[in-house]
Amino acid sequence: MDNKKDLYNLNFSKNFSISNNEEITMDLSLENSNLGTSSIVGVVLDGQSQPVEGATIKLFDSKGVPYLHTITNALGQYSFDSLLSNSYSISCVKDDIVLTVPEDIYLSNNEIKTHNFIVNVEPTLNLCAIAGLVLESGLSNAVIGGATVFLIDALTKDTVATTISASDGEYVFYDVAEGDYLVVATKLGYAKSNEIEVKATNNSIVNLNIKLAVNPIENVGTISGVITNNGKIVPNAFVGLYKIVDDKEVLVATTKTNASGLYMFGSVEAGNYKVKSKLNQNV
Repeated sequence: MDNKKDLYNLNFSKNFSISNNEEITMDLSLENSNLGTSSIVGVVLDGQSQPVEGATIKLFDSKGVPYLHTITNALGQYSFDSLLSNSYSISCVKDDIVLTVPEDIYLSNNEIKTHNFIVNVEPTLNLCAIAGLVLESGLSNAVIGGATVFLIDALTKDTVATTISASDGEYVFYDVAEGDYLVVATKLGYAKSNEIEVKATNNSIVNLNIKLAVNPIENVGTISGVITNNGKIVPNAFVGLYKIVDDKEVLVATTKTNASGLYMFGSVEAGNYKVKSKLNQNV
């Protein structure tokens, strides 16, 4: 018995009524069916030749654009039917399988082509990921880049991984084995974060934001330099540190240069400053 395919798509008229002795004319224009006559069938097997159920088979068109997809059954089988004669590429993927490299397939009219996959499970795809943002505590919630984030084994207290938050505050640990962990973040100028307990299970993703509080004692800078006169160092010179407040200069710290003409102000809070220096002599 022949397998029949649609030559034209089903079309329909608008609703209408007819009364006694009335003549109705209703013309229809049929469109060509865009269904093809070819198929791709196959099976997905693992490294032990066992069927892989629930794998996604992705079919791409000749330009690499996703075209169709289907899921393998309990026997690892899949099929694409009613395909047009054309060039395609095909790939396989699953939660524990890395997407296979697309393989080219060309279909002629009325062709049934078999394409099987042999895939290997990637154990790390079943591992956990822990990700989030490092934020400044308080109302601002400003992101903190350059913070060091530690992943610590909750039982042994050993550090198992470290990472640095990006400029947008993001951090991520991946390929994390199942277990209980502590996550801690630090950065100069901030107090160390609290230890946050995290439970990692296979194939889980944990989203975790970490907040750091500003440490006023550490969140300061230094200002230093050399005082010279005509290229010669000036020891024992007065150096004043002036803070700019509302366009006014306010003297906030003083020091003197050492024998090498060097000076330094430590523990300088964030702000706008100006340095001034002079040297008196006895007359």
